[in-house]
Amino acid sequence: MNVEVSSLRIVPAEGADRDALAHLLVETVAGNGSVGFMHPLSLDDARAFWDACLQAAARGERFILCAWQGDRLVGTGSLALVTAPSQPHRAELTKVMTVRSLRGSGIGAQLVAGLERLARDHGRRLITLDASLVEGATGFYRRLGYHVAGDIPEYAYKPLGGLGATRVFWKLLDAREASTAVAVDPVADERFMRHALALAERAEKEDDEIPVGAVLVSPEGEVIGEGWNRNITDHDPSAHAEIVAMRQAGARLGNHRLVGCTLYVTLEPCAMCAMAMVHARVARVVYGASDPKTGACGSVFDLPADPRHNHRVAVQGGVLGEEAGRRLTNYFRAKRGKPPL
Repeated sequence: MNVEVSSLRIVPAEGADRDALAHLLVETVAGNGSVGFMHPLSLDDARAFWDACLQAAARGERFILCAWQGDRLVGTGSLALVTAPSQPHRAELTKVMTVRSLRGSGIGAQLVAGLERLARDHGRRLITLDASLVEGATGFYRRLGYHVAGDIPEYAYKPLGGLGATRVFWKLLDAREASTAVAVDPVADERFMRHALALAERAEKEDDEIPVGAVLVSPEGEVIGEGWNRNITDHDPSAHAEIVAMRQAGARLGNHRLVGCTLYVTLEPCAMCAMAMVHARVARVVYGASDPKTGACGSVFDLPADPRHNHRVAVQGGVLGEEAGRRLTNYFRAKRGKPPL
């Protein structure tokens, strides 16, 4: 779902927007959104918070953007300029919120893009933020090019109770950001991911392996390698779908480098596969379902984007993720004698 650009206005917040901002904050907290408050949050307290923020904006210490559909506030986001004398180049992204009914519609991404433009305009090329360690929030920032600095356990209480971890992100807005430009075609991404899903089905039906499939595509759009999990079949702990596909491609090209290629895989790669992609100089990886236990492309580790490597891999997650995740879930349910979802 995407909100029509023509119907969305993203503009700086004004004093008259305080009540609408307060209602959005109360709604976010009531939905267990980790934005620094506990439920129930009163409207008076929410108004007081935004009064202080709007005053800071008037002093030039913060920028607040509002996303409007007609007369309805549907989202907001803020950028706080760090005041430490040693960090005149840094800003903090905070309080990015979208109304529940429109989450996943692209409003949040447009707000972040607007805040990044403001950061550049004011000489702030490093943006940092922290987000609750839940798949939706962390995946959102990962898709926008933010890199994981690390996780902090038991960082803060969730609005509805219970301590939760947080993930710290960063993004450079200058040339030191990963420089490899990779053309992105959403239609092609879905087509190749469906190919990978078909391979995952073969893994389950032909080899009774965990259903993960992978496809390696050349810069010209040709499939040059494919595979599925074969750990048990081949008695090979390294025979993950990604490795099988990259081995096939390397043999076909006669080269251990897979420069400019895109790897499509139905499950977020593990550390082994992520580092293999770095060594092979794969340009981009597109995965379906996130892996909150061993995922190494942003969920648990963030190896493809680690600035210490001399090559970084662009990452796109969540393509047909629901379908890929359901296939994995049903495989394990079947092993336990449970009906499919």
